[in-house]
Amino acid sequence: MAKREELAAAIRRCSLAVEKRIAEILPKQADDALSECLWYHLGAGGKMIRPALCVLTCEALGGEMESALDFAAAVELLHNALLVHDDIEDGDEMRRDQPALWVKYGIAHALNTGDYLLGAAYGAVLGTRGSAELKGKLITAFNDAFMRTVEGQALDIRFRADPAFTLEKYQRMVELKTGYYLAVGMVGGAMIAGASDEAIGRLWRFGTYAGPAFQVRDDVLDLTPGKGRGGKIGSDIEEGKASILYAHALTTASPDDRRRLVHIMSLPRKSTAPEDLRWVMALYQKCGTPDFARRYSQERLALAKAEIRALPLAKDELLTALTDYVIERRT
Repeated sequence: MAKREELAAAIRRCSLAVEKRIAEILPKQADDALSECLWYHLGAGGKMIRPALCVLTCEALGGEMESALDFAAAVELLHNALLVHDDIEDGDEMRRDQPALWVKYGIAHALNTGDYLLGAAYGAVLGTRGSAELKGKLITAFNDAFMRTVEGQALDIRFRADPAFTLEKYQRMVELKTGYYLAVGMVGGAMIAGASDEAIGRLWRFGTYAGPAFQVRDDVLDLTPGKGRGGKIGSDIEEGKASILYAHALTTASPDDRRRLVHIMSLPRKSTAPEDLRWVMALYQKCGTPDFARRYSQERLALAKAEIRALPLAKDELLTALTDYVIERRT
């Protein structure tokens, strides 16, 4: 297993290169109506995990970092576009421990900024070095992941406070919302390196396992102050989010507790009182829900790692360690 210092150095190396490429695509302090909003959001930082996965996968399969930078930048730009829109849809007021873009500049500017980031992402895909055939494969994979992610987000919205929400619905939702989105950078890196269809298929399957594992940890993280929302706890409860915690509690709680849970999850965000949050979190503990979620995440993580180990890599330590880091992060 790669040492923590080695992993941190690899992420840093990839991050610096991708950040430089993004600054070339979206120059800072440009004399236009977009730069201020763009760099307010981008300048808040981010862990750059998805572009690191792209670059490291490309290198592990015999490719070069420079060839993967445009696609890695596209993945990070897509990530940020989705975050901007997601904060508006969810009503989240904090992102990366600062006011969300829509709070700072208004919804209209935030929507426009998110749309521009999306356009820049597609432009970066098309800017990737290589043949027209390769670019066609990359844009197809990128677009497929984007559309599946939006479909998953639509289910996320539809299922909020759903009294009939199940673990099966959760699984379907997060595979779409998170799985393809997490895997697409790795798939692109593999394509750039000239990997086989079998290897690319394994990376898509990696996403269907690792994405849900990531989302489960994210759901549990909402019960702590460490989610980058200024120390706020329970935002997912306030918005009635269809999390694994909600799904599990609905299947294990008593009928009276289920009715109260659905009622609280159905309340408008501003109407959810602190005692409501405390009651839901206590119910989750009573049902053993956080422990169930952690076991579920570990099972999916093991399946994801098996796909990495089956790839034709000279060594898989960095990718495996990075997978652990993505899933087990605390913030």
